[in-house]
Amino acid sequence: MHGILKRILLGREDRQTISKFAKGADRSLGVGLLISAALLGMALTRPVIQTELFLDLNGSYSLIDAMTALLKAGHGLAAVLILIGTILIPILLLSSAFDLWYKHELQDSKFEAKAARLRQYGKLWFLAAGILLFGLYAAVYNGAGTVLLTPVYYLIVSIMVLKLILVRLSLLIGAVHFVEDDGD
Repeated sequence: MHGILKRILLGREDRQTISKFAKGADRSLGVGLLISAALLGMALTRPVIQTELFLDLNGSYSLIDAMTALLKAGHGLAAVLILIGTILIPILLLSSAFDLWYKHELQDSKFEAKAARLRQYGKLWFLAAGILLFGLYAAVYNGAGTVLLTPVYYLIVSIMVLKLILVRLSLLIGAVHFVEDDGD
């Protein structure tokens, strides 16, 4: 069991990734990525809202079902906002963080490009959070009989954990760069 846990926390032993240089609580960023991904998956597939006549919706909807129903009802902008804010941006951020944490070695030529790209993608987190907050506000205050179900909180926690991971990962990357620059 110890070997499996170590592999989850640090990745493969033969790779010199950023996960190998993490100390203390930062060593659990891999587990945080897995938790964030699992919560996002549950939020996407389980009903997040139960509504009566909010944007022509009536019943319980998962995010994916809501997008389909909104497109059919002629609310394409709302469907696109759900797609961008709750699916595309979080998956992009998660996959980029997974790549840097587990896959790309520090000496790899792609590491610098991936780290710079992750910093740019990290700015998109605010867009995802804004879309989520706007959607929650619109659903609760404009929809008669609208109830948020538990998976909506999974989505909120997933996005918050993801932001924490992005911040810590950026600090780790900066520390590695500082050590490399200091050593010259």
